[in-house]
Amino acid sequence: MTYTGQDIAFIIPTKDRPQKITNLLQSIAGQKMMCGRIIIINGGQCIKDIVVAFSGALPIEYHDCQPPGQIRQRNMGITLLDSRTKLVGFLDDDIVLEPQALEKMVACWNRVDENTAGIGFNVINVPNHIHSFLRGFMLASSPVAGKILSSGVNVSIQNIRNDILPQYLGGGYTVWRREIIEEYHQENLNTRWAWGEDVRFSYPIGKKYPLYVCAEAKVRHEHIYDQAPPAHVHQYQGRQGAIAIFYFVSSHSELSRPACLWMLSASAIANFVVGGMTLNPSLLKYAAGRIKGISICLKAVLGLTDLRKEMEDF
Repeated sequence: MTYTGQDIAFIIPTKDRPQKITNLLQSIAGQKMMCGRIIIINGGQCIKDIVVAFSGALPIEYHDCQPPGQIRQRNMGITLLDSRTKLVGFLDDDIVLEPQALEKMVACWNRVDENTAGIGFNVINVPNHIHSFLRGFMLASSPVAGKILSSGVNVSIQNIRNDILPQYLGGGYTVWRREIIEEYHQENLNTRWAWGEDVRFSYPIGKKYPLYVCAEAKVRHEHIYDQAPPAHVHQYQGRQGAIAIFYFVSSHSELSRPACLWMLSASAIANFVVGGMTLNPSLLKYAAGRIKGISICLKAVLGLTDLRKEMEDF
């Protein structure tokens, strides 16, 4: 079939980021091609006035979701879909579409394999992925974009020059075939930081269907980390990231828990060394959090704790 912009419904979960959601909606309104629906699922302060301000320019609708949660809000948006929607787009509220991004995305859908499950936008405002022998030895990198390593590390799919067929896709800048969304349900976790949720969701899909990232469908990720107390953010990220990646590896027999533990330990040591040499407290706190996460992973191997519950923090 031939897709048009009207076949796409964008589901946008948001929480307490009125300026970010405004920037995103402005970028959608500036597209040459328009989508069929924009479903805002709000989990924080009321932003209905912002949505109403765009109602004349965009096919937009507003819904509240309590309690909040990125995955919970996204799943609520899925329940609101109807037969008009052939393609389902997930956008984080801190994404901004470059001119013609939607047009390029639809054109990509019309030239790829008809069994394609999902296509990612190309996030362009991030550094290029640089592979090195040392990072490869740590099982933390590969020269192949979009590869999932035995350690569970997902190699970057961002800032690419040509279309790629990765083993996973991002969670907040991707368009999926609606049948795929109906076939695969995304588990909900009560966490302030949904680290790795995109890989946990998309990697099983990529085993069965083709996935792409469209180089010409460009977006920017204007990221801010505001879901944990600033004083603890680096230690929190180190701990949660370790637990989440080990949980992911433990869920797939072709991946390796020993390889994952090696990668986590090597990265913790590297952060301690570099943090100590440069007197960077953020790296030292991140390494401390990673060590804490590794200890929890080892407890899980011995059956002394539940990794999934350890990932939930509210």
